[in-house]
Amino acid sequence: MSWKLLAVSLSLGLAACTAMADETRPSGRCEINDSKPDVCRMSDTVAADGTHTMVFITGQQRIEFVGRSQTGWWSGKLEGEPAMGREINRSHIMFSTFDLKTTFEWKSSPDVP
Repeated sequence: MSWKLLAVSLSLGLAACTAMADETRPSGRCEINDSKPDVCRMSDTVAADGTHTMVFITGQQRIEFVGRSQTGWWSGKLEGEPAMGREINRSHIMFSTFDLKTTFEWKSSPDVP
């Protein structure tokens, strides 16, 4: 197999994996500012430097956290404001802005359609 053909094959494979990952985002429940938990979808994109961009969509609302994980704790920005987060476990994360004006909680839930 030539290097060009191999490169094209790998490129197409990565594109297919990316599309598949986007379509199969985990489902869960989101809670914004201690409101009633609602069904939401989550996507997590990791940059080469280890920075995560997590987007949560519930109804017409979109919440974004950009930051890094340090052994169960997160630091970054929630909706553009300085924030910290705590990973209760792999499927349960709580975030809050430093000024505590915005809180956000995400729980993965396999029973959510």
